[in-house]
Amino acid sequence: MPKHFKPIVLILLAGLVAFWSCTGDDPVVEEEELSLYLPVVEEDYQAGSQWLYVSGEGDWTLSLDFNVELTDEGIQTIEGEVEAWAQISTASGNGPGSYAFSWTANSGDAARYCNIILTDAEGVVKTEILFSQYQKTSSGNNSGQATTVTPSAVGKWLELPATDDEDLVFISHRMANNSSMRTYSYYFDLDKRQAVWVAYPLNKGLQGSGSRTNAWGYDPSLPMGNQMVIFSGFSSGYQRGHQLPSADRYGTGNNEQTFYFTNMTPQRGELNTQAWATLEGMVRDWAGAMDTLYVVTGADFKGSTATAMDNIGFAAPVPVGYFKVLLGYKKNGTLGITGTTGGYTGIGLYFEHEYYSDSQIMDCAMTIDEIESLLGYDFFVNLPDKIGDSLAARVESTTDSWWY
Repeated sequence: MPKHFKPIVLILLAGLVAFWSCTGDDPVVEEEELSLYLPVVEEDYQAGSQWLYVSGEGDWTLSLDFNVELTDEGIQTIEGEVEAWAQISTASGNGPGSYAFSWTANSGDAARYCNIILTDAEGVVKTEILFSQYQKTSSGNNSGQATTVTPSAVGKWLELPATDDEDLVFISHRMANNSSMRTYSYYFDLDKRQAVWVAYPLNKGLQGSGSRTNAWGYDPSLPMGNQMVIFSGFSSGYQRGHQLPSADRYGTGNNEQTFYFTNMTPQRGELNTQAWATLEGMVRDWAGAMDTLYVVTGADFKGSTATAMDNIGFAAPVPVGYFKVLLGYKKNGTLGITGTTGGYTGIGLYFEHEYYSDSQIMDCAMTIDEIESLLGYDFFVNLPDKIGDSLAARVESTTDSWWY
């Protein structure tokens, strides 16, 4: 197991139904029935792993049956000896818990199946789940889900903040239609299962054209066990708030990447669909007036106490605020201080996690230096190499009137 692939124990409180009889007997407690949950029941041909969750009370046993196949008539038993190709980290236990379920690569020319069986102490089957793995030539899911936490190489890209925090993981994605071009990067907190910031370049070409896909799903760059599971959103009333907005990356494959769970935070609707959405549109308008706009958007977790439950009971920390930090570039442009900063200009915006009117958006603006002091980040660390320390300091300490 990789060192970062930490199990998150799914604690499900048994429903205790107590009542007193008219004779004053002790309360009767009903135990929760044992049950089993597997987030993804179909996977690609590559080796992989995910967490298997047991809930309920009492002793239990887990077993795997490989002598099964799925036909038009349903699950059928097949004869003969079938080699085991999957395993569970724990075969038996008591009460709720989460356990690693892993499988080898499928090099055969047909899909294969594994029945996961949960039985109680008396040998009664409580839950059966059929797990399917596609063959390599299948037209099904062949995305290649990561099974270990492997950071991406850090490029010398202008949008990047500093990436020197050993507790966070740097991941970078490429354009689906051009693997030589980056689309966005993020700095991921494995404990929170959320990115603290997402950074990306933006212009009309990178934005592309098309429509929103709503293709909610796992990020293939991280093991599924390290991600929130929010196919159906958060159970706590929070929305699935994009960090990289869907409308900033249209086109087949590129928009789907914006719906990875790693790009989401639990966000209140009164911010997400109001001033924050308006600001996202403003950012696209600003990008359209520049050669490139370098964007960092992120979530502030300092002092967070609220949580939002995902689809498998993980309590995701709720940010206390959100920010955008922008570095614009226009060669031969007419920005307010273009003549003294080499064509670059920057601004930062910080919002508490609450409602704002559109008229309040620019009240949240500040210099890059000021938002660095507020958040403790070092933004645009590669700018001095581009224009020199003196000009970079001027960009970060000045709020250009062009933004207003």
